[in-house]
Amino acid sequence: MWTKKSFTLIEMVIVLIIVTILAALAWHNYSGLKEKALDREAKTSLALIQVAERNYRMEHGYYYPSSDRETNIANINSNLKLSLLVISPKWTITLDTRTAGSEFATAARSGRTWTIYFSKTSSEVPSCTGTGCS
Repeated sequence: MWTKKSFTLIEMVIVLIIVTILAALAWHNYSGLKEKALDREAKTSLALIQVAERNYRMEHGYYYPSSDRETNIANINSNLKLSLLVISPKWTITLDTRTAGSEFATAARSGRTWTIYFSKTSSEVPSCTGTGCS
């Protein structure tokens, strides 16, 4: 009488196919969650910049930088008294104060840009343009 002590090749292939399908589904969900987390990081950073810019304007009478653009995170942190990520940021942060009345900050990466305006009459929530905006 035969007793089965090992798996057949077909059983191994079926298990391998099932594991591959589950891994593909998990990877797809992980990628979506990662992008949502990165978007939340950008929106939070922009909201912090908006509040810091309003405080800066109350102290100095104008937004930082005065009539220019700034992309250096270290300078932004120093002047606005923030602690945004300096080492290998996933987003390119830009402050733009060249047009009076429509000063804004953007966070951009891989075809997606989040924008928030500094004035109190503007929306408190960043808006998104580009690919992958939800």
